[in-house]
Amino acid sequence: HHTDTMASTTPERSPTSLSITKSSAHHTDTMAPVDAPKLYMEPDLLPANYKPTLDKQKTLEAMWSISTLVEARLHADLGVVKCPAPLAFEATSRINDDLDGSEAMRAVGFHVTNIPRDRGVTKTETEAEEYGLDCEVVQSLANWKRVMLTHFGFDVGRGLFCESTSIRKGYKGDVTHSNIASQWDWEVRIDAAMRTETYLRATVDKIWRIIKDAEHMVHTKYGIAPSLPDTIRFTDPEELHAKWPNASIHERETNAVREWGAIFIIGMGWPLKDGSPPEEVRSPSYDDWTLNGDIIVRHPVTGYRHELSSMGIRVDAAAMRKQLAHRGFDALATRPYHKAVLENRLPLSIGGGIGIARLHMLLLQCVF
Repeated sequence: HHTDTMASTTPERSPTSLSITKSSAHHTDTMAPVDAPKLYMEPDLLPANYKPTLDKQKTLEAMWSISTLVEARLHADLGVVKCPAPLAFEATSRINDDLDGSEAMRAVGFHVTNIPRDRGVTKTETEAEEYGLDCEVVQSLANWKRVMLTHFGFDVGRGLFCESTSIRKGYKGDVTHSNIASQWDWEVRIDAAMRTETYLRATVDKIWRIIKDAEHMVHTKYGIAPSLPDTIRFTDPEELHAKWPNASIHERETNAVREWGAIFIIGMGWPLKDGSPPEEVRSPSYDDWTLNGDIIVRHPVTGYRHELSSMGIRVDAAAMRKQLAHRGFDALATRPYHKAVLENRLPLSIGGGIGIARLHMLLLQCVF
């Protein structure tokens, strides 16, 4: 989810079920028509006359301008300070994000032998390994950030953010999706009274205002016309399913952003009331599935859903226990991170990720 992120799960396909809805978004001659191809994210979906809005050097400059603005506003508006991000975790800690928990989404791993040796000396004989450990490349910092709130002693309403890079080997790539996810990972400490949908919506509105102000800066500085609505439309999986009952999940989301421009889908993880699959399969370990969601917009070049952010209020002990049971992952309760949540030894928090490259592509109306 996330994104959580630059990566997206392999979509369901339902070639005949996509209903096309006019969008109020601004169009240029390089943008996709509203009746873009029905299959989700075809590899050749770019318009035949597509060309980047800026040359390569201007694109780099504009990316830096966007990142500078967003990071300053995250600090000012969300009360977070920048922190270095780890590249890998010790595997048995289970602090890495399990994503949807499937084998396909399993983290990329490597082994550290941790054998002392002199610099520049190559040894050919077999060496005993006493301190080796298995490690995993970061998939997401969701769990780690919550631990860091305790490590740094943040008060309620304060927190941290990182510029993270992760590898997600199980995802399907296309013109706007990669197996490398770059994002601003942020986390803020909250208290029990703040674990509400009202607080979640208020936080989404803050992030949306940052995105809109970045869009305004790009328009002023680089002449790229805005494509986003002033406000974001809050919805939920049940409403989308009722409105487009015969469409696949990604088709429903594409229809929604074509109609409303930008949406935040509240409540991702639980199956729908009629037994349909969840809007997205989520890890049971970090977001509360009733208090989370994704910011999704219409990409002005491809015409399709474009996920910018996955975020949510994190699980408390009760929510984690319920979600672990639903996914059949009760055994994880003995792992250090999960045990700390279940024993109320970690602070309550809200957090998420904002896709860096994905925001750049959106605001610069291009693909990388």
